[in-house]
Amino acid sequence: MEQVLGSSSEDHLSVPVQGGRGLTTQDRQSVDLSNRIKGWGSDLDPEVRPGVPRDKAPNLGNELLYPDDIPRQVPMATIHKSTEHARLTPVFGTSCPPRGMSGMMRNVAYKYSEGKLTRWLTLMAADRVDVVEDVVSDLAQLRVPNLVKEMGLRSAWRYDRNGVITTVAVATIATAALMALFRRRETD
Repeated sequence: MEQVLGSSSEDHLSVPVQGGRGLTTQDRQSVDLSNRIKGWGSDLDPEVRPGVPRDKAPNLGNELLYPDDIPRQVPMATIHKSTEHARLTPVFGTSCPPRGMSGMMRNVAYKYSEGKLTRWLTLMAADRVDVVEDVVSDLAQLRVPNLVKEMGLRSAWRYDRNGVITTVAVATIATAALMALFRRRETD
């Protein structure tokens, strides 16, 4: 048998085989690699599953709550916290307190649970809005933003030229299409 990784004849089991196939249910039931692969059999019947007594987290009680005698920091700006937590930790910080439209979007997002897609999509949209707000703020202060540096375009060009060229091409085509659409509407 040819050794794939060079250390033992069993190493070939961890390397995917080109054109290989997944195991069927019958294959899984007839093969037991628990002595070689850590965690093998975790989806087996609970009676024979390794670690069954410890499948669930221990009951977490009040021992993890902060005692009341810890002096609490007073927030000077809006501090967002998850809906899953009852109160802020005794000490916290924020380098960028929420502001503007992006801040309002973040306020809305943090009303949702961490498990909700709405929360994360709103936070991602708020990040995009924040970028636009920062560019507008720079222009309002008569400062020209250094988009090449701030967007990391020099590094992108150095390490991913095809990606930069593709992005510029798509942006150019989209801009040309929008301009043609607006010109057509003006003439109609």
